Amino acid sequence: MKKINEKLVLEIPRRLVDKRLDVAVFDLLQKKISENNLSRGGVARLIRAGRIRLSGKEVKADHKVDLHDQIEIFAEDLTAVSPELQPDPDMDIPILHEDEVLVAVNKPSNVQVHPAGHTDRQTVAHWVVAQYPEIRGVGENVLRPGIVHRLDRQTSGVLLIAKTQPAFMGLKELFQSRAIEKTYIALVYGHMPELVGKIDKPLMQRSGELKRFVVETQHIPEAAREALTLYRVIARYPDFDLLEVTPKTGRTHQIRVHLASLGCPVVGDKLYAWKPMRRGEKLFSARQMLHAYRLRFELFSKPYAFEAPLPEDFRSILRKVDETREASYDDEALKSLLSSTF
Repeated sequence: MKKINEKLVLEIPRRLVDKRLDVAVFDLLQKKISENNLSRGGVARLIRAGRIRLSGKEVKADHKVDLHDQIEIFAEDLTAVSPELQPDPDMDIPILHEDEVLVAVNKPSNVQVHPAGHTDRQTVAHWVVAQYPEIRGVGENVLRPGIVHRLDRQTSGVLLIAKTQPAFMGLKELFQSRAIEKTYIALVYGHMPELVGKIDKPLMQRSGELKRFVVETQHIPEAAREALTLYRVIARYPDFDLLEVTPKTGRTHQIRVHLASLGCPVVGDKLYAWKPMRRGEKLFSARQMLHAYRLRFELFSKPYAFEAPLPEDFRSILRKVDETREASYDDEALKSLLSSTF
C-alpha cells in the first residue's frame, strides 16, 4: 500500500482474485485500519460515489477483481470507513523523554494503548493526536498514530511513540529483530522455583480465545510460537516474590503466561491467576502488578535508555505485602534492588 498524489493505491494479490471489489477493499484495508473500526458499508458507499476506483475507472461494488488490479482510494476518504480518532487533551500521560524522532511516555495502568472497538474513547492514541497532531499520519494504522508496540491495558510503564515515519520503521525493525532490551517489574503470588532462571516454553492460542497457554509436550505444534523469558527475584516476601523480568521474545501476554506456568501468576491478573491464589485480593488494586520499567536500544546511531518510576498504586501494594514495613520503595530503593546480586 502506498500514497500517490494523496491517494492510497492497493494492488490485488493472488488470494483475492475473483473476489468482489468491496470484499477485496475491505480485506486490504484491514492492514491499515483496525478491524473492529472498519465498516464494509462505508467501503460500499465510497464505491457507489466513485471515490474508490479500479485502475482509474468507476466500477460497481460487485465487480470481480483480477490479479495486480490497482485500487485507488482518496486518502481523505479513509474517515468514511473508519471513525476519526478524536484528540483528547484532558488525558494526563507523563512524558519521560522527547526529541525530534520519538516520545517516551510512562503509560498509566487501566489505559488502553489504542482503540480496540467503538467504545474506546480514552486511549494513548487519543492523547497522541491531541499533543502531537503532526504524528497523526505516522505509522501503518490510522488508529495507532506513531505507536510501534503495545502494553496491556492494566500494565503501566515505558511506551514509545515515533514522531516520524523513518523513526517508526526503525523502531519496528528493532522490535522485530529483538534489538530492544526490555525490563519489567512484576509482583507474583508464591515463590519462584529459582532465584535466577529462565522460562523457555512455546506459546499458543486457541482459535477465538483471548488466553494463551504454554506448550509443554515434546511434539511442538506448528502453530506454537517460541517464547523465552528471563527472571530474577529481587525481593522475597512471606507469600510473594518481586521480580525483574526480561522477555527475549515479544509474544502477547508472554510474561503473564510464563510466570503462571510456574505456579506464580502476576498478582491481580484476572486472566491467568486462578482464584485460590487470589487470597486477600481485597487488599490489592484492581490491576495486575506488572510494570514496564526500562527500555534500552540504539536508533540512528544514538543510544537510548528510559526508565519509568513505579507508580504509586504499585508501591502501595509493595508496602502492604512487606510485613517488616522497612522498605521505602522509592526510586533509589528500587534501583538498589535491581543492582543487587545473589
